[in-house]
Amino acid sequence: MRAAVVLRAFEVLVVLAGTGVRAVFSRRRADLLTDAVVRLGPTFLKVAQLLGTRVDVVPLEVCRALARVYDDLPSVPVSEARQRFPSRLRADLVGVTPAAAGSIACVYRGELRDGRHVAIKVRRPGIGRVVARDLALLGSVARLAESLRLLGGMPVVDVVGEVADAVRQQLDFDAEAAALRELGANLVAVPGVRVPEVIEEYCGPGVLVMEHLPGLRDGTVSSEAKRVATLTALRAVYQMIFLDGLVHCDLHPGNLYPMPDGSAVIVDAGFCRRMSEPGRRAFVGFFYRMTRGDGAACADVVLATATATARSDPEGFRTEMIRLVESATRDSVADFDLVPFTVRLFALQREHGLAADPAFVFPILSLVVLEGTLREVCADVDFQTEALPFVLRGMMT
Repeated sequence: MRAAVVLRAFEVLVVLAGTGVRAVFSRRRADLLTDAVVRLGPTFLKVAQLLGTRVDVVPLEVCRALARVYDDLPSVPVSEARQRFPSRLRADLVGVTPAAAGSIACVYRGELRDGRHVAIKVRRPGIGRVVARDLALLGSVARLAESLRLLGGMPVVDVVGEVADAVRQQLDFDAEAAALRELGANLVAVPGVRVPEVIEEYCGPGVLVMEHLPGLRDGTVSSEAKRVATLTALRAVYQMIFLDGLVHCDLHPGNLYPMPDGSAVIVDAGFCRRMSEPGRRAFVGFFYRMTRGDGAACADVVLATATATARSDPEGFRTEMIRLVESATRDSVADFDLVPFTVRLFALQREHGLAADPAFVFPILSLVVLEGTLREVCADVDFQTEALPFVLRGMMT
């Protein structure tokens, strides 16, 4: 493994050096960044996608560049994928076609002898070894960067560790199956939300089989149905973060589908995070106090949960937090923008020597990922009014 990591480090340096030279002579630095990530392979693709959501530690302009990174990889041929299917699945399938391909896995659409249609998610061959090698390299780089303070006071090791855990989680189909089952049970409480059922008897090592819901990508959804489905998805996120504590952190358009009847289908539970009960309660308290315009109380919640450093400035943070909440509550619905508010919230913590509690990071990130779709489909959404019923119920549980 050590020799493989050293060789990989040399390959990465060659790619990054070439990108750096081109960046000196180009104004399209965001394009160069995404190009470099694609050239570095599947692990770096997935790491970049995850870092693109981390507005708590990554500058917004970098997040926006990384958000443009997408998987554009060929599917593993059906004949090769079939060899990895459990024997019972192979015996009962009457047809298989490729449906989607990502850096970690490929998805196929299949039909069973009993007429059911299924989605078959298959881990790419050898991806576990590739990910382990690349994450070992990134861990070494993170430790070096933090020891030399190359990125100031950023907790590089912690951030890279969290992202690495998220990448490893996406290799664990047993965990994803469990998350799908739990999300499906939890979100029964939100009318109009559908989560595909896991078909246990056909799953196996590196293979996850779910029901295939028809109409997922047919493109015939009306604008009104999209609006209803997107608001339903927002309520599903509120159910997760204020009540259930199991949070789907990756509700981009590829994992969230509006249906013609206005329902919302949520797929791919590979990036979920569980909030601790104290963390959930703290987050509920913060959001409730924000809806009341009580910036001082919001500051108290953050200070009680964040990790202080040697340069912490609690009073300075409190003053700025009061201003931020006052500004947010003063804005009209149309003017309030969740992303700048979130970026500023996390920036204030960094500026005043505070490390954000993950209990705050992941639920906010789930909203930030969804926010772009919300603004596109229903720009007049009032986040706070929609949240209040869930917040009040969350305070009573």
